[in-house]
Amino acid sequence: MTGLLAFIRAVHLGALVLLMGVFAFLLLVARPAFRKADPQRTPDLERFDRLLLTIGKWSLLATFVSALLWLGLQAALASGQPLTQALNLDTLSGLLSGTQFGRVWEIRIALVALLAGFLFFRDREHDVRDWNALRLEGVLLAGGLMAALAWAGHPAATEGPARSIHLLADTVHMLAAGVWLGGLCPLAVLLRWAHRSPDASWIAVAREATRRFSLLGLVSVSTLTLTGVVNGWILVGSIPPLVGTPYGRLLLLKLVLLLPLVGFAATNVLRLKPALLATAAQKSPGGAQAVLSRLTRNVIAEASLGAAILLIVGGLGITPPAIHDQPSWPFPFRVSWQATQDLPGVRGGVIAGGAGVLLGIGVLAYGLRKRRQYPWVIGLGSALVLCFLAIPLYYLSVDAYPTTYLRTPVPYQAISIASGARLYQQHCTVCHGEAGYGDGPAIRGRASARADLTAPHTALHTAGDLFWWLTHGIRGSPMPGFKDSLTDEERWDLINFLRALAAAEQARAMLPLVEQTPWLVAPDFAYGIGVGEGQTLRDSRGWAIVHLVLFTLPSSIQRLEQLDAAAGKIAGAGARILAVPMRDAAQVYRRLGARAVTLPVAVEGSEEIVETYAMFRRTLAVEGLPAEPAHMEFLVDRQGYIRARWIPPEQPGWDDLTSLLGEIERLDKEAPRAPAPDEHVH
Repeated sequence: MTGLLAFIRAVHLGALVLLMGVFAFLLLVARPAFRKADPQRTPDLERFDRLLLTIGKWSLLATFVSALLWLGLQAALASGQPLTQALNLDTLSGLLSGTQFGRVWEIRIALVALLAGFLFFRDREHDVRDWNALRLEGVLLAGGLMAALAWAGHPAATEGPARSIHLLADTVHMLAAGVWLGGLCPLAVLLRWAHRSPDASWIAVAREATRRFSLLGLVSVSTLTLTGVVNGWILVGSIPPLVGTPYGRLLLLKLVLLLPLVGFAATNVLRLKPALLATAAQKSPGGAQAVLSRLTRNVIAEASLGAAILLIVGGLGITPPAIHDQPSWPFPFRVSWQATQDLPGVRGGVIAGGAGVLLGIGVLAYGLRKRRQYPWVIGLGSALVLCFLAIPLYYLSVDAYPTTYLRTPVPYQAISIASGARLYQQHCTVCHGEAGYGDGPAIRGRASARADLTAPHTALHTAGDLFWWLTHGIRGSPMPGFKDSLTDEERWDLINFLRALAAAEQARAMLPLVEQTPWLVAPDFAYGIGVGEGQTLRDSRGWAIVHLVLFTLPSSIQRLEQLDAAAGKIAGAGARILAVPMRDAAQVYRRLGARAVTLPVAVEGSEEIVETYAMFRRTLAVEGLPAEPAHMEFLVDRQGYIRARWIPPEQPGWDDLTSLLGEIERLDKEAPRAPAPDEHVH
């Protein structure tokens, strides 16, 4: 069913492209070319015009029929019924009135009916204004039909500020395709007539039409390139989805077909058009006929490749966008400067390779300038570029797996990290140790097998790499796979924990002073205060700094009373306090009594919050994993980064509230210095 739908979409789009091209060619190319080449050739223009309008009528009929088939297939897919059962009044009316596709379909059918009225029931044109009016109406209505497709496809489903940009880019993209690809068929017909006609004035018409269409094609191709880049960025986003998803591979196939199409167009513009125009000065009908023959063949080849591209576009329209799909990386390696920059020889290899590539580009440029005298220099320059390009690629390559660029479906949240911590205790500490240093009892005495999960290189592996190793193990090492013992979600929980574990080790030097560069992502968490509605840490982003206080009763009572008394000043500085009991959350209100009554205390969700944020207790003063402190405080900026930490009594600092207020005021005055952290690890 989906294959048939893709084919019907392609037919529908092809009919629309041809319809748009017919009217645009008549208005912008054919009539001006006939009038400039020979104003007396009115009968030939009328004959050509009748033929193209007949093609336009058949295209409009194909548009209408394919729209009906498209509606029926869409109803079958939406209802999950066979096509014969889906074609009932209830299903169709629900689709038309209750979906974006249905509403746009009704508008487009109205445009089809309006254009049919102009085409099939038109009066005879009495002058040039009447003639131009009908063709202009055809261009506008056909353009409206094509533009409306954007509102029934992927652009309409785009969310956020990019939606308007995507709709505009896709609309302009299709209009440019209609003018260029749709005009190839009329151009081929005109060139064919000129080639077969013994009348030399037809050659003059062909010259002028080719000149005008070349300019139109140049503008269209430039527009297609620009809008295609915008669409690709929104729907694909990066290289992994481009090569690792069905949508991305279809798009690559489209680009592969587009290259020879543009090559034919470039040959026509750069070689055959000048040759055809030169025959006017040479007054060589025979030479013009030969050029026309080659030009016609190239235009037909362009049109054929364009038709193949439209078939691919039909498939793209029913394929989930690459950016919303999980990519499967097809290569056993990937290129990463971040993961390799500190390895021996990498910087030197990249510099040497880059210098060689620049040398090859210089040789290639010289060869292109002297291609008639030294054609072999082009080959030498190309070989130098390829050879020297291989050097930095070799040094920058690291192992990759099909899951390397998977996006974790489990957010980087406290509940996931806490779940991962428990799984780590059950399955991983025997080798990696309690603190993740690779010193578990099963590894002691086997230095070669030690794997330190807190080392900086751990963060250089993608989440997909970790998922592959947790699933299949690591060949040649004691690391087993957990595919049969842990679910996918549990493995992602473990990955979230490992990311937090590595981050906690890197944060050992964090002080009660705000760090200049935001880097430590604050794991999100959900919490409840009393009987109110649940909230999340993420809810504070953009409007409030969060002073997160993890406390233990009764030792934290004095500190809580101090914060309670200064709550107004802290709020005035731009922060909100959130207190989280480290134990006995169910008894916290009873034990607090009337003390610190205005502080918001998170009871629900406190266990996961404490288990996660207690991971950030590592300091430079203690090697390994210190005992869990009774009190910890953090400052989380408005973007969602942990910027400062205080662990009393080990660290002096915020026991003096003046120091705390000073750090909050610094954050309050600070402009955003980093992108908002993603809710998923990468």
